[in-house]
Amino acid sequence: MGTTVWYTRHPLLKKMYKAQKKWRRSVRDGIEQRYYRYNLARSYEKSRRALGAADPEFDSYLKAQLEETLLKRRLFGQVRFDVIPLVDMLASKHDFRGQKVLCVGCRNDDEIKYFRKCGAGHVVGIDLYQAGPDILTMDMHDLKFPDSSVDVLYSRHSFEHSYDTRKAAMEFVRVLKPGGVVVIEVPGKHKGGGDYNYFNDIDDVTVAFEPHIAEYLWYEYSRKEDNTDKLDIIRVMFHVSK
Repeated sequence: MGTTVWYTRHPLLKKMYKAQKKWRRSVRDGIEQRYYRYNLARSYEKSRRALGAADPEFDSYLKAQLEETLLKRRLFGQVRFDVIPLVDMLASKHDFRGQKVLCVGCRNDDEIKYFRKCGAGHVVGIDLYQAGPDILTMDMHDLKFPDSSVDVLYSRHSFEHSYDTRKAAMEFVRVLKPGGVVVIEVPGKHKGGGDYNYFNDIDDVTVAFEPHIAEYLWYEYSRKEDNTDKLDIIRVMFHVSK
């Protein structure tokens, strides 16, 4: 005879257990909501000072992006294995061992750690929210790096959040060394929470980089029926010309 969970042996005990569970969940949700509001206000002011946002429209954009980032705060501190395939694909097309890599909009340090594991040299990330010592608070439209100082610029699910795709793309090109590599992954035909841009196809992504695309390393349009992301995905890698 199998064991029976204790609270199912009596209807009253079962009802009390469920009520207690519901109360614990409401308390936890209340704490999380207060923590979220506190972090949103704190990170918004901190990022606003760091980025020097002055334009009212951009200021509104910044707040919306921070709100979306903090809504996904459970990703902080959790290993995300979904970063591995794209880095592995890059490694099969381009030898970045010992090279300088910039991860744009990385949210947490999983990309940074995996690039280092794969042999990359100096790796740093940027985002609107600093979730670790290797992630700098920075705007992708105004990168605080010298010209031609980066070998690989990796942007996975961040370019669709750019306020101005052309301006961001030109910043990517500026900080890359001649022949440096751009790696981008964005949703295709989808505009979710926090997304600022809608991309129908690969050309919609790459047009912002013209005329600085020297050679494609690899690209694909993966339909949601063929991947685990549950939405269409656009991926592209190319060398830049300067």
